[in-house]
Amino acid sequence: MEIELILAIDVGGTHISAALINKNTMRLHQQAYVRGEVDSNASRESILNDWDEVLSRVLNLAQSAVHACVISIPGPFDYVNGISEMDGMHKYQAILGMDVKQYLYDKYLIPREHIVFFNDAHAFLLGEIYHHQLADATVVGLTLGTGLGSALYDGGHAKDLNFGSAAFRDGIAEDYISTRGLLGHLKMQGIDQYNNVKEVMCDPNSDTHRDITVDFLSHSLIDFHQQYIHAIAPDYVIIGGSIAKSHHLFLEKVRDRIEIPIRVASFDEINLFYGMISNINL
Repeated sequence: MEIELILAIDVGGTHISAALINKNTMRLHQQAYVRGEVDSNASRESILNDWDEVLSRVLNLAQSAVHACVISIPGPFDYVNGISEMDGMHKYQAILGMDVKQYLYDKYLIPREHIVFFNDAHAFLLGEIYHHQLADATVVGLTLGTGLGSALYDGGHAKDLNFGSAAFRDGIAEDYISTRGLLGHLKMQGIDQYNNVKEVMCDPNSDTHRDITVDFLSHSLIDFHQQYIHAIAPDYVIIGGSIAKSHHLFLEKVRDRIEIPIRVASFDEINLFYGMISNINL
C-alpha cells in the first residue's frame, strides 16, 4: 500500500511544531516531529524564517511526496482561503492579509486544494475527542494560553465558539483568561518581574504571587463558565493550553463551583494532529 503522508502543523503564539503522519496507519512517520520557538510579534521575515526552519527539518524526513497538509492556527483567520486576519491580537500582526496557503504551495509544492486550515481551539478539541474517545458526547474545549480558545463538539461536528473576543467584565474574555490577562493583573498589583505564567506558578520564592494569580484565574473561569458555558450544558469541558498545565493549582477551586465535569487535556500534540487528520476527506 502506498504511504499517504500528511504534513501536520500547529502554529501557536510562541511556537510552531510539525510532524509527518502516515494517514494509512495514523502513526508518526520516521519519528518526524519538530518543535521550535516563534516570536509572533516579530517581522514577517522573522516569523517565516522560524516556520521554515521547523518545516524544512520535518519534510527532509519525508522520503516521498506529501499528500496533504493540515494546519492549526489562531484566529481571526480565513480558514477556507488560508489568509491571516489577525489584527490587533497581540500576535502575528506582521502576516495580516498574507495568503498562507499560497505560501506553502510556493515554498513546499503542497497542492493548494490539499491544504486544510483549522482554528487552533477547534483542532485542540478534535484531538482530545480522538484521544478521550468522546465521539458521541457534547464537549466544550478551552485552551488557556497566549489567548483563550474555545470550541464546541456536538457529537458529530465541531465548531468555533470564539469566546476569547466575547464581552466579559470590563472588556473581553481574553483580557482576563490568558497570559496577557494574568500578567496584566499582577502588574496592577505592582508585580511586573514575570515574562510568562509558568514563571509565576513555578516561582519558589513567592507563594503570594502564585496565590494572587490562581485566585484571579479561578474566579475568572467560574464567572466565564456561568456567563457562556452553563447555557450550552455540555457533557464535558476539556481544558488545555500552557496555563492548564498548572491545573493542579486552580482546577479544584473551579470544579467546586461548576457542575459540568472538567477533564484535563492529554497535552500530547500528536493527538491534535490525529484529530485534524481524522476530520478531513481528501
